[in-house]
Amino acid sequence: MSGISLKNKNFIDGMRLFEEDRKVDPEFIIETLKEAIAKTYQKHIDAPEAMVRVTIEKNEMHVYHQLIVVDDETETFDETLDILYSEAVKINPDCKVGDIIEEEVDFKEIGRTSINVAKQMLKQRIKEYEKQRVYDEYKDKEFDLISGIIKTIEEKFILVDIKNTIGILLKSEQIPGEQYREGQSIRCIIKEVSKNSKGSQVVLSRADAMFVKRLFEKEVPEIAQGLVEIKAIARDAGERTKMAVYSKNDDVDAIGACIGPRGTRVQAVIGEIKGEKVDVFEWNDDIGELVKNALAPAEVKACFYANELTDPDLTPEAIEEAEKYNKRPLVVVVDDDKLSVAIGKRGKNAKLAVKLTNRKIDIKTKTEIEELGIDVDNEVMNFRADQVRIIKEREQKKFLELQEEAARRKAEFEEELAAQDTGFDETTIEEMDEGKVEEVVSIPTENLAEASAKNVQETAQETADVSKPVKEEAEEVKEEIKEEVRPEVKEEPAVVEKPKKAPRKPLTPKAEYKSKFEDFADASKKEESHAPTKRRRKKDDEDRRVRAEDLEKKEYDENFKPVYSEEELEEIEAMEAMEEENSWINDDDIDFDEYEDYYEEN
Repeated sequence: MSGISLKNKNFIDGMRLFEEDRKVDPEFIIETLKEAIAKTYQKHIDAPEAMVRVTIEKNEMHVYHQLIVVDDETETFDETLDILYSEAVKINPDCKVGDIIEEEVDFKEIGRTSINVAKQMLKQRIKEYEKQRVYDEYKDKEFDLISGIIKTIEEKFILVDIKNTIGILLKSEQIPGEQYREGQSIRCIIKEVSKNSKGSQVVLSRADAMFVKRLFEKEVPEIAQGLVEIKAIARDAGERTKMAVYSKNDDVDAIGACIGPRGTRVQAVIGEIKGEKVDVFEWNDDIGELVKNALAPAEVKACFYANELTDPDLTPEAIEEAEKYNKRPLVVVVDDDKLSVAIGKRGKNAKLAVKLTNRKIDIKTKTEIEELGIDVDNEVMNFRADQVRIIKEREQKKFLELQEEAARRKAEFEEELAAQDTGFDETTIEEMDEGKVEEVVSIPTENLAEASAKNVQETAQETADVSKPVKEEAEEVKEEIKEEVRPEVKEEPAVVEKPKKAPRKPLTPKAEYKSKFEDFADASKKEESHAPTKRRRKKDDEDRRVRAEDLEKKEYDENFKPVYSEEELEEIEAMEAMEEENSWINDDDIDFDEYEDYYEEN
């Protein structure tokens, strides 16, 4: 018996349509189709508990009615569920009681009404699939910025085509006074994703304060990088937005970053929200200072807690309840002529300040406070003291949380470290226990580089100390044999891999080394080498030359010429001969040619 062919062109086109346009998985459609056919056959035979198996083989669908083999003498026989053993043997001779026999169903026996039921069931399951898919896709994207194209404009809503579904922009979520047209591309945030019997619904918004916040996050890089944080924001769509920002980096100006060079960033946001005013101010943990900033452009003279005098309905029980949540109402004092500025047009300024600070604020003039007989200075002092206490408690709580987090991370790190392999086998551990291992030194990873550099430096210093006497001895031998021979060191020091160093400065020339051999070889030469004889002889020669020239210039009288006897003359000649013999002129070591240039110059 042939099954239902799935090669029909309409069936193939329908599958392609579901897959491409409606993003439905083909496998889901096949399984749903099988389930719908099975349900249809059960309804046709009026047996909801009947077992039906549907298969698809080679683009053909087959339906099988499954029956359980029962004994011929059974008293509880049901022809929609059971088959007698005598009949089952004709189909399968090897069957036994309790086995399952399948009989293929002819679709011609199923009427058109039953087929329409399968069709409706298939449509319903596909709708449920699409509803769940849209819900799963957009549920995690709430308050995300998204772009879409307007498809339909109605009086109370606008349908916007976003990715894979249609979003709805209600009248209350539109910017007042803004004009829309079909085919226009707009940006919105996903405000809510819901699922009901009609399907999943994605509600969009352009009037929510988060829309402005997402625009600033897109326009200001410092916010996207986490350097600047938007701590609080309040908005009256079409009128004004107040935004408190905080800088996590002292070098970054939070307000300047949001405004941008020449106001380009804030102007881009204002252009998207159709000229709505935007006030950006500094966040402050002190609620009093924050309220003053939020009520700008009004100038606040004082801020303190509300009491029974300022609000008769404020009972001690209500005050105690509000303090638990740190939301005690506040009183703000302004000048008499600034009350309208603080409240704002139609009370917008005060309402935005209440939304932003999440506190009830009662604005009063100085005259009203004086009439109530309130000591403003005392109230402000108490308020400031309480704010200091709250800030300290908040900082202490944050510090304790950080400590707990650090302790938790430390415990996790120690557990991971303990779970890791130590690198010692059982034999090594036993030797350590018995004292066979002398010492195990553990160097922390962060000090490993420092310890290595220190070991290299110590090894290099020891090598230098060992080689110094060897070099001195080699220099002495070199001086003795008068040859420049580099000493050979038999045992070279261990090779040490030294760290890279900066280029050395040029070495200063050392004094000439004198060996002990030269000291004891010739004492007379040693004395002459140390005495500046040559320099003194040069000076003597100069003196003698000068005196000789002076004597040639002088005229001597012969009457003054001395008279010597023969014995005296002989004695004088002998002395002159002895002086000439011992004179330095006869010294062979003196090179007179060396001084020719000197005498020629002088």
